Amino acid sequence: MVALERELREPISPPPSTITADAIPLALRRSGASVRQVLALTFVGVFTLALFASRDLPSWVGGLGSGPLIDRAQALATQWYDTMASLGLTRPHDALRALIRRLLDAQW
Repeated sequence: MVALERELREPISPPPSTITADAIPLALRRSGASVRQVLALTFVGVFTLALFASRDLPSWVGGLGSGPLIDRAQALATQWYDTMASLGLTRPHDALRALIRRLLDAQW
């Protein structure tokens, strides 16, 4: 009992705060990615979307409006989609849509 009372009487020092205003610990902030790494990862993401989400690209470009530049972009998007479809890269998109459709039909 005496040991317990002694522990309670000693002041508890708070742990050193290393969290900034945006709640990112300083150790993680210091080991973040460089600007080049972020740019490279952005290009990887754009390329991945261009490969596997090509089915929606023509309709997305069509929603931008009309004009000579948009019409050319629409033709390029349609060409890109046809190329990706001939390579079979639209299959993951179709499989994901079919899965979601089955889940919705099953009221999951």
